Amino acid sequence: MNEYLQEKVIPKANQIASNKYLKAVSDGFMTIMPVIIVGAIFSLLNSLSIAPYQAFITNIGLKSILAIPNMVTNDMLAVYAVFFIAYSLAKQFDKDPGVAGMISLFTFLSITPISNTSGIINNFVKANKITLPEGVKVPAANVFTFDYLGAKGLFVAIIVALVSTVIYNKLIDGGLAIKMPNGVPPTITKSFLGLVPGFAIIMLFMILNKVVTLLPIQGIDGIHTLIYTLIQKPLEAFIGNNIFSFLFAILLAQILWFFGVHGVSAVILPIFYPLWTSLTAANIEAMNAGVSLYELPNIINRSFFSVYALCGGSGATLGLCIYMALKAKSQQYKTLGRLAVLSNFCGINEPIVFATPMVLNPYMAIPWICTPLLASILGYILTYINVVPRLTTIVPLGTPVLMSGFLAGGVDGWRVALVQILIIVVSALIYLPFFNIIDKKSYMNELEAGKNSAQ
Repeated sequence: MNEYLQEKVIPKANQIASNKYLKAVSDGFMTIMPVIIVGAIFSLLNSLSIAPYQAFITNIGLKSILAIPNMVTNDMLAVYAVFFIAYSLAKQFDKDPGVAGMISLFTFLSITPISNTSGIINNFVKANKITLPEGVKVPAANVFTFDYLGAKGLFVAIIVALVSTVIYNKLIDGGLAIKMPNGVPPTITKSFLGLVPGFAIIMLFMILNKVVTLLPIQGIDGIHTLIYTLIQKPLEAFIGNNIFSFLFAILLAQILWFFGVHGVSAVILPIFYPLWTSLTAANIEAMNAGVSLYELPNIINRSFFSVYALCGGSGATLGLCIYMALKAKSQQYKTLGRLAVLSNFCGINEPIVFATPMVLNPYMAIPWICTPLLASILGYILTYINVVPRLTTIVPLGTPVLMSGFLAGGVDGWRVALVQILIIVVSALIYLPFFNIIDKKSYMNELEAGKNSAQ
């Protein structure tokens, strides 16, 4: 088994981790973290289910103002994603990232459905059997709705960003671009360099969008509806919002970590983060619509991963670290625990991972792999039976344990923080019998070294 992992699995994982397209998606989503976090915080402030608070912000006119940041962040998440994914990929191609991001952005918008206010209003009037007074004219103006600018448009954003940037790179390398003579300012040169690729890319996607409308599939009226209906929605249901696929992702990440490959970077960030981000955005949208935190559509999302599976970093090692600092017999592990405990509270546990070590340490393999799985199952069960709320706020990496629970759980975040304390205790109990073996060995070695030194 070990030989198979070393020869077959680890090289494949390294290939995934270094794949430029997956890296572009991962980097793009990490770049837009401030967008997601700011939107989530304002959504929380706007929807805290405390009656006096809601009455206060409504009476002073603050509620409508607090809704604006979420509208321009999470409700338009795909707009930011398409730009920064293309930006990241273009940097790997050594091409101008700003131009590549701009091309992918206007290409994405060119295939995004545009509505007309007259149609929206007339449909509303018809559906509700309202008769407009004689002489009243319905205003007509073209508008983007938020339908596919947010979470529902994320997969199209990823596809457009990757495909448009690849085409942009190929056209420039093939010489199909306008090159300005020497002496022209670099900014102008870059702008003209993107003209031909930009024209070709937007025309290609607009034609594809038109061709898709000709497909004999009910409800498909463009690339957005095609991708969301046939790809994104099924993936969210069967891979994203699924405890078994979630546990498989954690299992694979921990096994890779054991062999020295950063499992989160290789598996979680490029493959699962886009799905979990979409599920988080759906929770935020439902919360803004007045849905209870305990009835939000998705248990599994990015917040769930950060708060429960990553409680104390990869391997959920905070309980072990605290035990090391307080109860380890050997000076080696007592010192390690005391040095690492503060960073471990913030989810930074590389000192524990590499100094215990967890990597290639057969004594610690079982708790290292199993602890985050059990922490995730515990969080899922308690969420499913409504002991804790479903999570909405994405917490930044490095947010201390307990604080992350308070932030992610909204008005009932204290419940989430209590579950994190429970996970810390449980994780310590899981690690304890395995750690005691290596701690005893280290302690005996220290005694032997002390005797030799005295002699």
